[in-house]
Amino acid sequence: MTYRRGAVSFEPETLAAGLSSFAPAAAITGDPAAGYRRYYHLDFLSNGQPVRHHIGVVRSGAHRIVAQLFSQTAARGTVVVCHGYYDHVGLYGHLIGFLLDAGYDVLTFDQPGHGLSSGPRATIGSFDEYVAALADTLAAAGDRLVRPWHIVGQSMGGAVTMEYLVQHGTRDFGRVALLAPLIRPANWGRSRIVYEIARRTITERPRVLTPNAENPEFLELLAVDPLSPRTLPVAWVTAMVAWMTRFERYGELPFRPLVVQGHADQTVGWKRNLRTLRRMTEPEVLEIPAARHHLVNESEDIRRQMFEWLAPRFLD
Repeated sequence: MTYRRGAVSFEPETLAAGLSSFAPAAAITGDPAAGYRRYYHLDFLSNGQPVRHHIGVVRSGAHRIVAQLFSQTAARGTVVVCHGYYDHVGLYGHLIGFLLDAGYDVLTFDQPGHGLSSGPRATIGSFDEYVAALADTLAAAGDRLVRPWHIVGQSMGGAVTMEYLVQHGTRDFGRVALLAPLIRPANWGRSRIVYEIARRTITERPRVLTPNAENPEFLELLAVDPLSPRTLPVAWVTAMVAWMTRFERYGELPFRPLVVQGHADQTVGWKRNLRTLRRMTEPEVLEIPAARHHLVNESEDIRRQMFEWLAPRFLD
């Protein structure tokens, strides 16, 4: 059967409003997220049995964060997944399935202003709020997560992962994987001029849906996805610039990441970003010439290259 997300319907507001506190140790009663999982193809099997799905709310400052744990019997450990800008957990089924198939539980969450979490869509006052959401989700679930823990971040999720490890240290995580990590956006020299004008005149502009993956199914999903934001708030760019400026001043990073980067990526300034990472640490890098930005939703062939490279380095 053709893999196609978005073929059914669900009510995001009803689901988000009806969730209770995130409690992955509690018995699962009812299944409020069944329609959500069907919409995004998040029903998984482990040894022929359904993977357990815990979903609930974590408080992080003023934010109501929706966290999810996909767990299975006799897991080898836990991988924490941090999504990118404009994204949410529902778009990460390919990555979650890969990690589950490798024997790991998966903890993940929607950042403020994204997916099922609260907050104005796709904006933030400071990237530190994203870091806090990660820290608070870990605190809510930590004692119940199978160790060892590893962490993977896509795009903005890579930025949040790196900042978290700088602020909180690396003691909790064994391995770190960054997929097309954000440091500087693409064409920042030219874009900065546009930003300086925009921040004085407007608060947001319409989001431009660019083909950021060689995967028609994903691009079709984005066009109808009820959880995908439709604007680019200038305040988010301001927060990104503040974080980028701070991060590029850091010295040596306290971790050595695995990095996957596509040459056809037109979202982040990947050449500059790889140079920055190589100045700050010793990353092991897989470069895929044909890959665009949204690596977790790239074509099947590109995802296979990425997962086959990651498997022995990240999960064994």
